[in-house]
Amino acid sequence: MSVTETVSFWPHIMQPDSGEASSVPSLQDVIEVYNRVCTAVWDAGSHRSQELRQIKERQAENMEGKQEQDDSCERDHLELDDLPEPVKLHILSFLDVKSVCRLAAASQDWRILGNDNILWRKMLERDGPSWSAIGHRGGTDLGKDDHKWRYLQCCPEAQGHKEASSIGSQLRGYLRSLLPKTLPMIAMFGPGLNTSTSQIVQAIIVGKEGVFKTNMQTTMWQTKLPRRGGGGGLAIKFRNKQDFFLITLYSGTRSEREGQSSANKLLVPKTPTSADAEPEYELKRTFRRLCSEVAGFIFVVDASQGTDHVESGLAELQAMTDQRWTPDTTPVLVLSCVPGEGQGEGETRLPCIKVMEALQLGSMSRPWQVQNAVAGSLQDVDTGVDWLMNNIQGK
Repeated sequence: MSVTETVSFWPHIMQPDSGEASSVPSLQDVIEVYNRVCTAVWDAGSHRSQELRQIKERQAENMEGKQEQDDSCERDHLELDDLPEPVKLHILSFLDVKSVCRLAAASQDWRILGNDNILWRKMLERDGPSWSAIGHRGGTDLGKDDHKWRYLQCCPEAQGHKEASSIGSQLRGYLRSLLPKTLPMIAMFGPGLNTSTSQIVQAIIVGKEGVFKTNMQTTMWQTKLPRRGGGGGLAIKFRNKQDFFLITLYSGTRSEREGQSSANKLLVPKTPTSADAEPEYELKRTFRRLCSEVAGFIFVVDASQGTDHVESGLAELQAMTDQRWTPDTTPVLVLSCVPGEGQGEGETRLPCIKVMEALQLGSMSRPWQVQNAVAGSLQDVDTGVDWLMNNIQGK
């Protein structure tokens, strides 16, 4: 009996049928009604509980189905973090440096991947050959096996940003304005002066409008060159505001230079320490005073002649920049030239990064820069000379 039926049964007990005398219900009747009510309430509660339980079971089944569907979706769509590390590193190798650095800042895991040495070696091999200039202010060995450090130290964009934003650069600029103006002397030498790129000297002397102009009114500096002759000098005005003395030093003919014979005008053989020792050379005494007085060096190589040509001038470069007679603050500009003007147009240019490696510039403890240039037209020569003058005046 339901609760409704039990309640309707109670008035029948209290109100007898018509014609019967009104009387108080007996105790047995009351107990019977009470039992009916309790039973009805219990049944109703049990039924309701069963309904609620069934509702919860259906909800749980729906949630499990939804979770299974979500899991299925996740399995069908992998996220970047789900990929194995070798795949992530392969993806990073296609990104530019800014993107790699930004991704490395996302989490600790990506920071570890973003500092991977093999990754930076691949990016250096990928981007290095396209750099038209590579420079470093010295003081750090770039030859060590830290490819991220080498990349950031050699990348022209990173170097330009660091130099422009550094307090030291701003301070040097202010100090330069206070110092008295002196005419620096720049020594130009290198194996490129004995090949078709030697036309760079004549091009500078002839001049280029707004860039180089021979200054005949400036008193010439008397160089202490040997009587046999090792070169000559001329006063040059750069960008109509800076004067410097350009001293050209020729080591000899190409065969003399490559053979390092006694006819070399710059070098003299060292006394060998043993019979099996590799031949070594040092600067002749007559040029040592010159090196102690020059403000900067321009080392010319012919980038169309390949690595062997560049390496042939390594002994001269090391001898001229020996710290025994050349201060370690004296900057070196390496002009990686191609002839131009219809010569060597089909030649492949040796990348700046290969010139840097051939000349072992990474271990040089002085400011240096390798700059691509065209000897005949002086294209980009002014960019390198501008770097050289800034470093000379900032010492």
